[in-house]
Amino acid sequence: MIAVLAAATRAQGVILARSPGMLATLAVIPLYSLVFFHFLQRHHREELATTVALTAFVMSLWAHAVFVASDVVDDDRSDGTLELSLLTPDRYLVALAVRTFTTTLLALPVLAEVVLIGRGVFGLDVTLHRPAVALPVAVLLVAGCASAALLVSGLMIKVRGARTLQNSLTYPFYLLGGLILPVSHLPAPFDTVAKGFFLSWATDLLRDAAAGPVPQLAQRLAVLCALILLQTLLGVLLLRGVLGSVRNGRMVLHD
Repeated sequence: MIAVLAAATRAQGVILARSPGMLATLAVIPLYSLVFFHFLQRHHREELATTVALTAFVMSLWAHAVFVASDVVDDDRSDGTLELSLLTPDRYLVALAVRTFTTTLLALPVLAEVVLIGRGVFGLDVTLHRPAVALPVAVLLVAGCASAALLVSGLMIKVRGARTLQNSLTYPFYLLGGLILPVSHLPAPFDTVAKGFFLSWATDLLRDAAAGPVPQLAQRLAVLCALILLQTLLGVLLLRGVLGSVRNGRMVLHD
């Protein structure tokens, strides 16, 4: 198993070196913070600078995970390795999970990037008052987005033309994650759906950690971990089912 994990990590490193475009969202999405910070200054709402920085970070992380899931499957399909991987679907599932997580992990520096943009370019007070809480929550965000990418990978393998759907997997989830509006402002039943979505819990925790003491920290972390674990299990089950269906001939791989 360790050999599989190491090989998958090395393989993804080679793919990233060959196709740096997989990291394009990490360069593009944080630039939105330039617009957001400029808007705050023009309207004299500098007190929202930290919230804006964290929103840009979470948006980048989610968008990156979605595009990584699409690119990983597309690369395997174009290289002809996807069909060969069906001979050992469990090993491919493990390798896909490792490759997705390691690539999604590269989005963590975006947090420092948006903080530096806010402080260095605009002179705003972007501060994380509880970094000992914020950083572990950011890592959990990476894990959650990577597990969501597993679900997207299963969709990419299963559905014809799913690549065209990847943009639709970003903005609606920004709403469900509480990035555009507070979850309490969403109409029913979307508010209920958002409360069961890991992204909304992680975003709230991250914002509270930036502001100061975090109420009910242990309980909220437990819920967040449970939601991420559940999503990971769903992703594994979906991928295993899809790969098993293709291997048994019940489903045909689409170009």
